[in-house]
Amino acid sequence: MEKSNIAVSSLTIKLSEFEGPLDLLLHLIKKSEMDIFDLPIATITEQYLAFIHHQQDMQLDVASEYLVMAATLVQIKSTDLLPEEEFEDELIVEDFVDPREELMLQLLTYKQFQVASEALRTRQHPEQQSFGRLPMTIPSDAGPETFLAPGLGLVDLQVAFSHLLSKRRRQQPISRRVVSEKYTMADAMNNIKKHFAALQVGDVVNFELLFDGVYEREPLVMTFLALLEMAKYDQILLHQDDTDSEIFLEIEKIGNNE
Repeated sequence: MEKSNIAVSSLTIKLSEFEGPLDLLLHLIKKSEMDIFDLPIATITEQYLAFIHHQQDMQLDVASEYLVMAATLVQIKSTDLLPEEEFEDELIVEDFVDPREELMLQLLTYKQFQVASEALRTRQHPEQQSFGRLPMTIPSDAGPETFLAPGLGLVDLQVAFSHLLSKRRRQQPISRRVVSEKYTMADAMNNIKKHFAALQVGDVVNFELLFDGVYEREPLVMTFLALLEMAKYDQILLHQDDTDSEIFLEIEKIGNNE
């Protein structure tokens, strides 16, 4: 019986250490501490070809793109060894692209993509630990919706309140009074109703007048929330003629929340 011959040379393994010839070149440049803008072609070509020959000696499959880059480096090296041609006729215009400059631009572009991919890779793990909250249904026992006048939305109220905070911050006295107790929603309601004591249903009050004498952040916020709560229960109705005009509130009823 004849012995079977096994073609050992047909067994090849593809090298996946580098993403491509540009990745290999950048690795060699970084390892030898070379300057991309002043690249020694002879040295980098020698190192590149040594790497290719080493892979072939180990019977590893070298992709064609690596061989194309090897041929390009050899061409650039050969061009550097040849004397430069001098043309006597200045009218001759040639669309000549320097292969050395083209290689440098490719390396710089690839390096930029490497830096960008590394930045995205550092953000990948924290992003994987973040989870968005699933949509929630409105509870059946939720309170009544806050109804505002046509053309007036919560964003308008937030903008007006933000302007009010800025104005109060500028008007705030240098000396502050220390308050030991917290300012609650009930306190804000009572303070607003004091403003309504001399008023009747149907009267109109300027939005900012309800914040007179209030400078601390907590009472300001509680007063704003109390106004929204009163609007929710139809005790007041908020008006605004346009986005640039002041906001007024009209008293609908004076009493406890229903």
